[in-house]
Amino acid sequence: MNARILIVTGSYPPMRCGIGDYSCNLAKALAADPEIHIGVLTSACVGKISNSVGIDFFPIIKKWNFAEILKFIKIIRSWKPDIVHIQYPTQGYGKGFLPWILPMVSFMMKKKIIQTWHEGYGRRNAPQLFLKSIVPGGLILVRPNFKENLHPLLRWALWDKKPVLIPNASVIPRIDLDEGQKNALRKQYLQGQQRLIVFFGFVYPHKGVELLFEIADPALDQIIVAGQIDENSSYSQKIKRIASSKSWLNKLTITGFLPAIEVAKLLTAADAVILPFRTGAGEWNTSIHGAVLSGAFVITTSLTKSGYDKKRNVYFAKVDDVQEMRSALVAYAGTRREYDVDIDVDEWRKIADEHCLLYKISLS
Repeated sequence: MNARILIVTGSYPPMRCGIGDYSCNLAKALAADPEIHIGVLTSACVGKISNSVGIDFFPIIKKWNFAEILKFIKIIRSWKPDIVHIQYPTQGYGKGFLPWILPMVSFMMKKKIIQTWHEGYGRRNAPQLFLKSIVPGGLILVRPNFKENLHPLLRWALWDKKPVLIPNASVIPRIDLDEGQKNALRKQYLQGQQRLIVFFGFVYPHKGVELLFEIADPALDQIIVAGQIDENSSYSQKIKRIASSKSWLNKLTITGFLPAIEVAKLLTAADAVILPFRTGAGEWNTSIHGAVLSGAFVITTSLTKSGYDKKRNVYFAKVDDVQEMRSALVAYAGTRREYDVDIDVDEWRKIADEHCLLYKISLS
């Protein structure tokens, strides 16, 4: 199958967005196939992209509003993709209207359309959802039970589509540190404490970051938050107030945004990675995949799973059950996952292969 695939995403590294990171890894994995020619149309603020072998970049959209539609049409006409593959949502789209009509515009230009829906939709999105759901084409979901979790009044959006579930993967690489490197990194962060507790990702209320201070032990633990924090938000102020308390003073380090390779090193050195999501974690969370791939012991929450998964070295607790997570930390902190042929594989190659199969069906 020789095909030209144009991936449309509002965010792309170095922009900070999980779906942007996903789009980048997908584009690179697809570009490794000599029969696939990949283009990426994204936001103008991305600028020049490095390590773009086999990928044509079009960082041309300043604002994702209707006024930019001619730029999109120009790329379709000049680059001539066989398939337009649009990622929804991304932070880069903002509140722009353009992303919602791109499937229709592409269809009117006689292009095959694939959409990936990374998240669910609320009733306020019904008009926009209608615009993109009525367009014929393939649909990829990264969340299992998407239809069941979609609001009943919005289930019409799936129409007669036959969604394909392609689970997510880690956007953090696996890295192996020798004992000397690991000890040096731990010494750098521990600051006299005994255990290194890591949270990584965006710092939002639904991520439950403030629960780290209830789960961890201030007599033993140094907490590292490897993520960007909004200094002016009420949530960040709450975290800072807790961190400045007598028991936690000087036992929290907020690194800010770190490159993926540096996050990988930190996960490898951690005694525990705690991701106490307030809505429960799942296969769609790239952070869970990244933490598992690192081999670290992981504590997270789930609405469907419970207890310790030895194979993945993950403890699934009930949402907001601080005592359960605290007990899991005591029981399993410092545990490392053993090599597993099902986990230690090139997940993005598998994801790319599943995409190629859908592309082939769409073009047949």
